[in-house]
Amino acid sequence: MKHPVTRRAALRFAGGALAAPFAARGGFAQSYPAKPVTVIIPFGAGGTTDLVGRIICEKLTQRVGKAFVIENRAGAGGNTGVAALSHAAPDGYTIGMTTPSTHGINPNLYKERLPFQPFDFEFLSLASSQPNFLCVHPSIPAQNVKELIAYLKANPGKENFGSSGIGTSIHLCGELFMQLAGVRMQHVTYRSSGALVQDLIAGNVKISFDNFTSPYPHYKAGTLKGLAVTTKERAKIAPEIPPLDETLPGFDISSWNGFLAPKGTPRDICDKLVADMQAVLKDPAVIARFEELGAAATPSSGADARQKAEAEIAKFKAIIDKAGITIQN
Repeated sequence: MKHPVTRRAALRFAGGALAAPFAARGGFAQSYPAKPVTVIIPFGAGGTTDLVGRIICEKLTQRVGKAFVIENRAGAGGNTGVAALSHAAPDGYTIGMTTPSTHGINPNLYKERLPFQPFDFEFLSLASSQPNFLCVHPSIPAQNVKELIAYLKANPGKENFGSSGIGTSIHLCGELFMQLAGVRMQHVTYRSSGALVQDLIAGNVKISFDNFTSPYPHYKAGTLKGLAVTTKERAKIAPEIPPLDETLPGFDISSWNGFLAPKGTPRDICDKLVADMQAVLKDPAVIARFEELGAAATPSSGADARQKAEAEIAKFKAIIDKAGITIQN
């Protein structure tokens, strides 16, 4: 016996038929993620970006019930990992992190040789910001930035400053310092921040603008002198350290990071990722863990993250062009 189909039932059936293909093509973000999400970090394990990424991914995993799995893809100052992200499927199951290197410095150093287009991504959110830390070996006869500048002017080219590589934010802090202070130093590169700190303690290099977390324990132990942070704001973990901007107005370089998705990732999935990231970054436990690193949580919109990248590229272009820095492939 055939049962008559009522108008209401027919409408329900039609609605379900329309909804099914919409959900299949990613229209319902509430079903996302249905499997683990890969998070590409374009630097090696143990660095600031990696530590921040792991804290956030741990909380995202707890919040959404699916794993956010770290994949470290180091190389070429972050270019390798971000290039891999640019070629990933735009389905929400591969996202990645960005830093001043990938979306500030490298577009000015590599230019046409950059293996990705800086704005050919979906920008999700900023994550954290951390100052670099101007530290000197105890043999440097300076207790503050003004005394350091006076000493360097009296000894042009005598002292050196170290960084973890040409074109890093650490290197460019040193270049901007020389430009604004009118002093000259020799630049010495190291393979890692750890090697730089050890040589700074030993006195083989006398000055550094390293990421805050690397020299901070040695500053607390008294084996290094900490003179300034490179951001306009003081670090909550060390409020006694003044900003360089107080002596050299306009000095403002941070070690920041944020999240990207491949271009074309559905808008509703991006919106859900942004909402989850903002919730995680406002979690008091996450804020406290960042403060232990000398960092601040910086939740934002995707538009704000894109504007940050635009401003950073313009800022570092001015520094790089004035210093005449190039990368030889």
